[in-house]
Amino acid sequence: MRKKQLLNKAIITAMGSLLLAQTGFAQDYSEPEEIIIFGTQSALDNISGSRLNLSVLETPASVDIIDGDAIRERIDTSVLEAVTRSAGFVNEANPGNGHFSIQSRGFSGQGAVTKLYDGSNYFTIAGTVTFPFDTWGVERIEVLKGPSSVLYGEGGIGGAINIIPRRPEFENSGDVRVMVGENSTAFFGIDYTGRLTDSTAFRVDYSHSESDNWVNNGESEADMLSLALLWEVNDDLSITARYDFGDQEPMKYFGTPIANGDFIDSLVGLNFNVGDAAITYEDSSFRIKADWNISAAANLQAEVYQLDSERYWRNAEGYVYDDTSMTVSRWDPLIIGHDVDHTGFRTNLTLSPENSRLKTSVGVEGNDIGFVRPSNFGAANPNPIDWGADTDTVDPFAFNAGTLADLTDAPALLDNWADVSQWAVFGEAQYSLTENLALVGALRYDDFDTRYQRLGSFDRSQTVDVMTGRIGAVYDLNDNTALYAQYGTGASHPSSTVVTISGSHREADLVESEQIEIGIKNVLQGTGLQWSVALFDISKNNLIEDDPDSADPNDVIVIPQQTSRGIELGMNYALTDTFQVHGNLAALNAETSTGETPSDIAETTWNFGFVWDPISDLSLIADARYVDERYHASRPMHDYTVVDASAHWAVNDDLRISLKADNLFDELYASGSYWWGTWIVGKPRTLSLALDYSF
Repeated sequence: MRKKQLLNKAIITAMGSLLLAQTGFAQDYSEPEEIIIFGTQSALDNISGSRLNLSVLETPASVDIIDGDAIRERIDTSVLEAVTRSAGFVNEANPGNGHFSIQSRGFSGQGAVTKLYDGSNYFTIAGTVTFPFDTWGVERIEVLKGPSSVLYGEGGIGGAINIIPRRPEFENSGDVRVMVGENSTAFFGIDYTGRLTDSTAFRVDYSHSESDNWVNNGESEADMLSLALLWEVNDDLSITARYDFGDQEPMKYFGTPIANGDFIDSLVGLNFNVGDAAITYEDSSFRIKADWNISAAANLQAEVYQLDSERYWRNAEGYVYDDTSMTVSRWDPLIIGHDVDHTGFRTNLTLSPENSRLKTSVGVEGNDIGFVRPSNFGAANPNPIDWGADTDTVDPFAFNAGTLADLTDAPALLDNWADVSQWAVFGEAQYSLTENLALVGALRYDDFDTRYQRLGSFDRSQTVDVMTGRIGAVYDLNDNTALYAQYGTGASHPSSTVVTISGSHREADLVESEQIEIGIKNVLQGTGLQWSVALFDISKNNLIEDDPDSADPNDVIVIPQQTSRGIELGMNYALTDTFQVHGNLAALNAETSTGETPSDIAETTWNFGFVWDPISDLSLIADARYVDERYHASRPMHDYTVVDASAHWAVNDDLRISLKADNLFDELYASGSYWWGTWIVGKPRTLSLALDYSF
């Protein structure tokens, strides 16, 4: 019933948008046709790794551009699947972080990689980001490595990903995908774009997915709707309005208990959550953006945006297996809610006078974030969870899921709330010293004012400010190859967010980081070899962590420094129009000032794949992904190699049939962990059949 209601609501909304679009907004974003590149990007691409509209070659940083068509060719349905094909990006998602978190360049957690939507930073709150998640409506994903605070504010020591949605086009066209697979997996996606008037156009993207997945009680379901209206007011001014909606019910699966540092074979397919468990994420975003070419040398962009997120968890989250009794103890029967209201604006002016060596951009932004969290364990709760007593024991071999009431009767009541006001000013410049040598610099100043109240505790207000920057140089060896070097700084909050500051961090300043990176990149269009090499050295100083041996939240441990040094390699070799190989490698050494490796860090990762069209109507795609052992003092997660493969047959110009095998060789591996005693079993071999129709 719920699925039908959501589908009906989406269809009605989409139809309504088409009717209303007669007075909508549009701009022609059509681009020339290009060969789909699965690895390295085109030299002509302008990226959000700079506000100066610099190309990949002009940017003094390591950059990947993952093409949306390549994502859909691979049948990667989630943003997480797509971006972890970039060098050094490792999946560490679990239900506690919104099923999205990435490890990069030796740093982990939500503060490691900033997640953006079309250039806007929707702040991490309580370690969680849930939007965007679906790739059906994605034009491309831009990946910037290293500290990104100078561009996007607090956070992002390991990099940033920017999900760019598909734009409306004036030529009418559409696509439909229907997919079915093992474990009752199904996907439906449709998009349509076209002209409304001579100056207006629209786009509608919708997708629905559902699956029973690979563990018991592992059902998931998601809906995505994206509506875009564009108005080309005149040759110099365009206005874009966009509404996005996402409704997710992901797997209610927190992992499988381990013993002696490995999986217990008989428990691998079992999910020990309660029968009435629930996880829901509902996000809605509205944005209006104006783009004005004031003159041939000046451009002004302004944008306002609003994000509303409602999240809910009701689960038994912790499990321990007892070898002697052959039973599983369940604990942490948690109920948590998030209600997020995020409003922001950003504007920037870019000046690029003709025949001038100097190009500049200056801007301001502001954000106001309201956050409310109910829970069943807050200090003001008259009947909170009893952490020691609210447990139960189940027989894994005659499993009865039961209900949360079997573990606790603690109700969910208002626990804490927060209000954040943030503003920033930023500037960036490129100065061409010679025809081949350019300097690129940037500065950003952020001010955060956080009011955080935990009921039954105390007011944890905090005001912090920080200046971040970068300076780099780019030297063109030829039209396709550039050397670069960069020094940059970043900043992140000890709590990984300025919104929900913990008690021990309420008086702490932002933790600063710095990076030195040198590299060389060669990028082309069409056939040929494209490649890149980057060497980096990152340090993060004065980390503050809670003391695990003390119950007092005011007791903290200061880690003087955490460092990461490494190399990243990338290549794409299009030998012919019908065969290309692509791959990347990241190798690093991460350690704290005491010489220890940070927990859960993989120090070597690689991706390698090929695309081959053996005959005119048949295409074969394969991708292998390797993740090294992830360090833990007593329970390191094992390394793994997973291969995904697909075959695509073009019935005609408009119809294509695809067969895909995820995890072709059925590798048993841990995709991540929720806590030290449970590992999350990665997707086993799963077959699916897809039909794509273009019209």
